[in-house]
Amino acid sequence: MPVTEIERQELVNRLVTVIGEESTETLMNCLLADGRDQLASKEDLKALGDMLRAELASKEDLKALGDTLRAELASKEDLKALEAATKEDLKALENTMRSENQVEFAKLHGHIDSAMGKQMRIYVAMLVGVMLTVWGTVIVAAVT
Repeated sequence: MPVTEIERQELVNRLVTVIGEESTETLMNCLLADGRDQLASKEDLKALGDMLRAELASKEDLKALGDTLRAELASKEDLKALEAATKEDLKALENTMRSENQVEFAKLHGHIDSAMGKQMRIYVAMLVGVMLTVWGTVIVAAVT
């Protein structure tokens, strides 16, 4: 459930009276302004992976391309000459695509790791902020 700006401001006002203005500002800076619904979930990452896999060329795609090229040749001599070159070209193309995909997956993996690390730091900061608020409230209640 999203928090309204009025509810957020009431929380800030209560925190200022309990733990002080500087501590309240620090705590509020630790909390997400957009809420938890803006963070990526495991389902979001799985959907992204499925989408990327769907866009990659498969062996069947390469075979269909080779069949199309063979069908367009004018003579059997051209076919035999191209067939030898095509096998080598397809192998080279496969190796090139494989290395490009590895690089792209490595970049994606790094991006996901970075995003997950950032998300974890935000969660920890939020937990610390909540715990400070609870402890502050308990201490103030015990003192008064």
